[in-house]
Amino acid sequence: MDKMKRSAGERAFDIINLVLLCLFAFVCLYPFIYILALSFNDGVDAMKGGIYFFPRKFTIDNYQTIFKDKRLINSLGVTVFRTVAGTVLGVICNTLYAYAISKTDLPYRKVLNWLIVIPMYFGSSLIPYYIICQHLNLINNIWVYIIPWAVTPFHIMLLRIAIKELPPSLEESAELDGASYPMIFTRIILPLIVPAIATVALLSGLFHWNDWFDGTVMTNKSTLWPLQTLLLNIIQGADMSSFMKTGHTLRKVSITTESVKMAMLVFTVLPIFMIYPFAQKYFIRGMMVGSVKE
Repeated sequence: MDKMKRSAGERAFDIINLVLLCLFAFVCLYPFIYILALSFNDGVDAMKGGIYFFPRKFTIDNYQTIFKDKRLINSLGVTVFRTVAGTVLGVICNTLYAYAISKTDLPYRKVLNWLIVIPMYFGSSLIPYYIICQHLNLINNIWVYIIPWAVTPFHIMLLRIAIKELPPSLEESAELDGASYPMIFTRIILPLIVPAIATVALLSGLFHWNDWFDGTVMTNKSTLWPLQTLLLNIIQGADMSSFMKTGHTLRKVSITTESVKMAMLVFTVLPIFMIYPFAQKYFIRGMMVGSVKE
């Protein structure tokens, strides 16, 4: 009945809206589809052009080439370690900090609040950041990817808002029953802010997986490069010779520099495409924390 009552203008609006959204989705997805098609296409054949959606001459030689280079496996291990360790440590530190400053009776609470507010407005430059890491013996150390990013002001603010929105009576009743702060935090607070924690974990994981800057500036050892730093050097052509030398040992190889780059791009992006759909509902709920007041 509702569909019958809809006017012609409303139906026309829905159709136009659907078409525009489909076009927008296509514009967002097409670059990845194009790269995916080139990564599975013969490199020499791809140089002729005319490939838009599907490989014209299918091959997996490009992927065989990148997987035969030991640096890829090493960089993948660095990136996985960095992502897992950095995300876990970040969630723990940010959640504890957010819970602490949510308490009005916390000593020096205003000072601790300013310590996260000021960095949100005034970021440090590269030179002081490098000097601090140098004094902490983090240069050419894998922990340079993790320790400096253990506390993030935006994540703390997001978690604090989620905690402040919980009814105060929950903690008051638990305190009357003799529960300590650690027990209240682990058994009451954490289960109720899972969407915010999942949002922080996803944002932190995306940052650690996609970051290339620290690997470029904070280390001069290629064995400590994360995947994105290795990809950057490959795209710039600095380390392409090693991949091409490995590729020419394959049987009936017809690869090019560009085809190897496309395969490397797909390999680095694919894990994010696989993880995000499972965390999407938590991400949306977490980002909406504090947006609606009742």
